[in-house]
Amino acid sequence: MGSAAITLGFVLVCLHCRLSSGTLLKPVTNVKWKSFNFLTSLEWEKTSEDVTYSVRVSGIKSNWKKKPECTRTTTTSCDLTSAMQNVSDTYTAEVLSYPAGDAEENEDPPIAKSPPIQLLRDTLIGQANFTVTRKNTTEIELKIYDPFTHIRFLNHTRKTLRDIYGSELEYKVFYWKDRTSGKKTRITKEQVILMDGDPGVSYCFSIQPHITSPYKYGQESGFKCSSSEGRSPIDDIGTGAYALMVLGVLLLIAVVVGITVCMCRRKTAHTLAEANPLTA
Repeated sequence: MGSAAITLGFVLVCLHCRLSSGTLLKPVTNVKWKSFNFLTSLEWEKTSEDVTYSVRVSGIKSNWKKKPECTRTTTTSCDLTSAMQNVSDTYTAEVLSYPAGDAEENEDPPIAKSPPIQLLRDTLIGQANFTVTRKNTTEIELKIYDPFTHIRFLNHTRKTLRDIYGSELEYKVFYWKDRTSGKKTRITKEQVILMDGDPGVSYCFSIQPHITSPYKYGQESGFKCSSSEGRSPIDDIGTGAYALMVLGVLLLIAVVVGITVCMCRRKTAHTLAEANPLTA
């Protein structure tokens, strides 16, 4: 009985050692990056239960770093933006797996490595905001606002796309006459553009950021239209609505004429009856 208890205790100790050393844990899978406007996070899929994770990241030009928020965490994602502020560097991250109840970090945990990421090339670029102002009957002003990123200056203010890409940033401007489908394009590096237009015609615009090196496009914005200064009320209403208005006026005239004719006939008949009572 005593030898059996000793054997069982020895097995439990060995099992604990194996669990603590990470031999029963499997490395996580499907490690991937998500980066939008330089907001960059690492995601993965777990392969074991009751596991905590620690994440570390390094660049070609930087040493390994750990984020306190991503040390012995149970979540399967980690925001690494603050540790990846050098946008020209190429980064690789690792996810280390530990037993949830083990307070000590083992020297040889299961490790899963991410693919490399280079933010200038790999981050996705979002939409840019803009305004459209009719300056006069023939001139329209388009003002573009550079999107902010999650890369920061030393004073912690956020950099814009222009701060990062400089002269490599330009905008593709799509424009067309309102109520038409014929789009035209114009490429510009400027944030304020003056466009010529026909008097009394409304023009619509949408814009798309374009990075010339590394070559990639951002998301296209929704469209905005200018006012139609000098436009007639008929143009603003539309041809179909104008036709319905004309038809309504004609119908009203017809009704008034009909009522008038009917009343005139009744009055005439009544007058004849009074003048010739014997014919009644």
